[in-house]
Amino acid sequence: MKSLEKILVATDFKHASEDALQMAIALAREFDSEVMLVHVIPEIKDFQMARGKIRKKVTDTLKQMEMDMKRKGMASIETITRFGNPFERIIEYSDELDVNLIVVGSGKGEKKFPLGTTAERVMIYADKPVLVVKPGSRPLIRKTFCPVDFSEASKRALINAIHLSQAFEAHLTVLTVFESLLSSFFGPGRTPGESKEKALVKRQQYQYDRFLRGFESENLKWTKRIRRGQPHEEILRAVREAQPDLLVMGSQGGTGFSRLLLGSTTERVVREMPCSVITLKQEHVIRFPLEKEVADIETHFKKGKQLLKEELTEGAVAQFEYCIRKDPYFIPAWENMAVAFRQIGQGKDATKCKEMAAYLRTHLWENHREEDAQRTS
Repeated sequence: MKSLEKILVATDFKHASEDALQMAIALAREFDSEVMLVHVIPEIKDFQMARGKIRKKVTDTLKQMEMDMKRKGMASIETITRFGNPFERIIEYSDELDVNLIVVGSGKGEKKFPLGTTAERVMIYADKPVLVVKPGSRPLIRKTFCPVDFSEASKRALINAIHLSQAFEAHLTVLTVFESLLSSFFGPGRTPGESKEKALVKRQQYQYDRFLRGFESENLKWTKRIRRGQPHEEILRAVREAQPDLLVMGSQGGTGFSRLLLGSTTERVVREMPCSVITLKQEHVIRFPLEKEVADIETHFKKGKQLLKEELTEGAVAQFEYCIRKDPYFIPAWENMAVAFRQIGQGKDATKCKEMAAYLRTHLWENHREEDAQRTS
């Protein structure tokens, strides 16, 4: 199974999009990925567009791009033309196609707003990993950079940074920044003393070493750095010194209505666009068989929940049934299928699903308790 199966490239036919496409091609060649080229035509209110003519022109342009890519040895390419809000459509198709990665250009590169509005919105609201390519970036990845703060999000980022670095034989720099709180805690002009300062630094170094334990690999060339100060400032300073081709960062974004922004540090760093950046929320760019299967189940479960909310109950049941075929112990699918059956008046089926969910929850809980008792005995 391919570890980076699908790459969705959003293009507006400008220079930034061309740089993004070249980066996507480099990734696709390395991982034998399928590339989806999508262009979204904005709909302007109170303006009657010749939709057919515009669609044909865009489709022809995408087909020409497809032919050029095939001449360069790319085999698996799909082109998509749609009308609508660009960032909403990009996110919609990334979910529908279950892509590993969304690739977009970073706008025009203005000093005031280097990220670009569409790129920023995709990065903020997409659940999928997003690669924003800085204009002028070379498609070859020789240096990668990954800041970590010991969270699950930064662990996910580091795992992917390592896989990407190994694939491209790139040198990886890993950085952690400890924010100094001493002066604010002890008061202006006061310090805890040299011995306590050394003890704190030693404890922070231990935390860093412990976090990185298990990531060692003979096939990985990397440098581990530690700094103190304001995280986003030190990250940007270190990135400018290292001059990486790719920055990989975890973010704290949730999903659905609980979705947050990128997290203050990640947001401040990516707004500066010091280089091309990948942000990861809940999913990996590089998937392995189990991760791919879990992601597939989650995708269908989300679709089922949405269909249930929209009262398209039969479609919801089909999605939950798919989840259960893949994982018979997936309790949320049983519970939501019970709700769906109840909505369409199939009370017996609803009861069976509810009972199965309760049985699994009790049974699995008892097994966990027995395992815990055996470990502590």
